[in-house]
Amino acid sequence: MRIYYRILMKFVLTIIGIILIAAIPALFQGIKLDVSAYISAVVSNVSGLFHLNALTISHFGEPYPVFPDLWERWGYSITLIFIGFSISFMLALVLTVATMFLPEKARERIKFIFFLGESIPDVLVIGLTMVGVVFIYKHTDMLVLEIVANNGEKIYALPIIVLALIPTMLLYRIMMYDFEEEASKLYTDIAKSKGLTTGKILFSHIFRNAMIHIFLHAKSMLAFLLSNLLIVEYVFNLDGLMGFMFDHFSPEILTVGMLSIFVPAYVLQAIGQIIIEKKTGRQVEV
Repeated sequence: MRIYYRILMKFVLTIIGIILIAAIPALFQGIKLDVSAYISAVVSNVSGLFHLNALTISHFGEPYPVFPDLWERWGYSITLIFIGFSISFMLALVLTVATMFLPEKARERIKFIFFLGESIPDVLVIGLTMVGVVFIYKHTDMLVLEIVANNGEKIYALPIIVLALIPTMLLYRIMMYDFEEEASKLYTDIAKSKGLTTGKILFSHIFRNAMIHIFLHAKSMLAFLLSNLLIVEYVFNLDGLMGFMFDHFSPEILTVGMLSIFVPAYVLQAIGQIIIEKKTGRQVEV
């Protein structure tokens, strides 16, 4: 039962933290601190969560209900993140497994190349992909991918490609570190002494143990993806959740938007944590 208590307490405390953080803009009135305005914003945030249908934004000077339109934007952004991350994860995993079969010197060279790739700014990656699409269009007169969304239309291909490319370098570095750390442990030497092949050891032992450690990086990966999503939505003019939160910036909108991302992500992490602790008997925190 302790694991469920820890998960529940962390869930409640994080929600409280989100509510308090989302109200911080109200605390600052120029260079002065307005504590009463901050407290009012916190109360408004809590009230807004219990009266979601009453939340409104200003649209051409007229109040406009936030729901149900927000769910459409949420679904669009979550779709981009989920597909982009899935592609990135599988690509990084395949590259990691392939690299583990290489000699030590070749492995270090590839790791160095990916290290250089990880140092490329995200905005530059986005710009290069857009330039690439324009280059193909100029030389073939064929627009292979939509570059910018117009009039609220939804484009998927190019944003997903960008969201898949950017985290792949980070995921590869994390996976390589965890795989190599597992490969250096005593049980791999024992397995080799028993005549097990590199592939058998990698897939039967190292893979399972390394994936547990990789899962524990889920929070940092999510934060990285969300920061990239904000850039992608802005550059490609996407009508998504992150852009909506900043276009209609208010403590209530920020609270609802952050919680709509946090709750499903936390549920998935909690399920993974429960499975890991039940299978391994070890206490882990995600």
